[in-house]
Amino acid sequence: MNNFINRESELTRLESQYTVDSGRLVVLYGRRRLGKTSLLRKFTADKPHCYFMADRAGEPDLRRSLARAMALALEEPTLGVVEYSSWYDLFAAFDRFRPAGKRFVLIFDEYQYLCQVQPAFSSFLQKWWDEHWLNANLLLILCGSVTSMMYRETLAASAPLYGRSSAQILLKPIEFSHLGSFLPGKSDTELVEFFTLTGGVPRYLDLASAYPSFKAALAALVLHPDGILHNEARQLLQEEIQTPNQCWSILHAIGSGANRISEIAGQTGQPANKLTRYLDLLKDLHLVRRETPVLEKNPAKSKKGIYVVSDPFCRLWFGAIYPYMSFFEFSEAEMAYSRIQPLLAKLIAERYEEVCRQWIRERAVAFNAVGVGRQWSSGYEIDVAAVNPDFELTVVGECKWSEHKLGIAVLRDLKQKVTIQNLPVAADCRYALFSKAGFTPELEELANRNKNIILTSGL
Repeated sequence: MNNFINRESELTRLESQYTVDSGRLVVLYGRRRLGKTSLLRKFTADKPHCYFMADRAGEPDLRRSLARAMALALEEPTLGVVEYSSWYDLFAAFDRFRPAGKRFVLIFDEYQYLCQVQPAFSSFLQKWWDEHWLNANLLLILCGSVTSMMYRETLAASAPLYGRSSAQILLKPIEFSHLGSFLPGKSDTELVEFFTLTGGVPRYLDLASAYPSFKAALAALVLHPDGILHNEARQLLQEEIQTPNQCWSILHAIGSGANRISEIAGQTGQPANKLTRYLDLLKDLHLVRRETPVLEKNPAKSKKGIYVVSDPFCRLWFGAIYPYMSFFEFSEAEMAYSRIQPLLAKLIAERYEEVCRQWIRERAVAFNAVGVGRQWSSGYEIDVAAVNPDFELTVVGECKWSEHKLGIAVLRDLKQKVTIQNLPVAADCRYALFSKAGFTPELEELANRNKNIILTSGL
């Protein structure tokens, strides 16, 4: 599998830091399985570099391992056999052997483990950076999977390394528009299904690509007790969060349909005023997001905000699988699958809606859109909505994940929603219909005569 699809911008940013003739510090972070290490391997393939992956070993063992990695990279065996009593001694030895006239890349991967084993490590590194590496011909890359700790150690205002980084790269999942390159030969319908499972995470895509269908991949990787991803959600939370039980309950509540703080409090049994800090943590980890109607001019203060599980795999887990875990643990897979089938269908339809909104975002300039999302209030909901700088709707859309073709009645109902709710509409507003099964000949004929009607069945 090609692991560098949809990663051109990250490689370009790394290259731009490499070409500067002075010290540069890059922070690369993101959730598990996104291919951070593979990205670094690709970037350094033709460059002098030292790569070190930290683990949970004791501090002396970590120093020895780093010394061996530096010795191998610099082809200086003596560097790796000396016992260093401090990190400063090791950094100094590295500087003595590092070629002064050549650009060099030093990578600390799984940086969070260094900080866990030695809480003052970032302070040590900050001191050495300020005194020795700031003006050196060195590119230092700090890479980590635990996004909360990476932010706290390198990017937060209270962090020892705050203000030192010249680039901060948050690695994100692969976008849906590139999924076909990972899963060649799959139809649009199959791609949406696989996207619901993998969320564009390269490692998940790599695993899922071995199976002929969404159902087969889900059964083998997630539902079976021995599946590689069976415990993925729990491991993700345990690595990232010091209070995983509370956050687990919140994710379960949101995945089950509790979207407002009062609803989440009722389902978890936690006071509403104590939920905010956990929700903020989950938002920082990109596991949860707060959504507001796209026409809200002050989203942060909007009382219409709702919480949704933003990580696709966690949404699948908490929205469909976790409630029936006992069935799968006792190998009653077929019975359990029949129970979760309606939940899976709902999740796939929701994922399809998000893909449709992303389709509009990718064409935001053409639609004069500064914001794309959903629009809702009491009594109505619009799946896809885009607004211009004047908060007028430039796109109003409906998505149907159905086996039936969309007809003119759906378009008529969509326009009626806008009229009845007296929504602000731009003069050039487009009506966009997205359909898994396509459209009736009558609707296609109407769209051919009206440039403000957009019909999309292929994404």
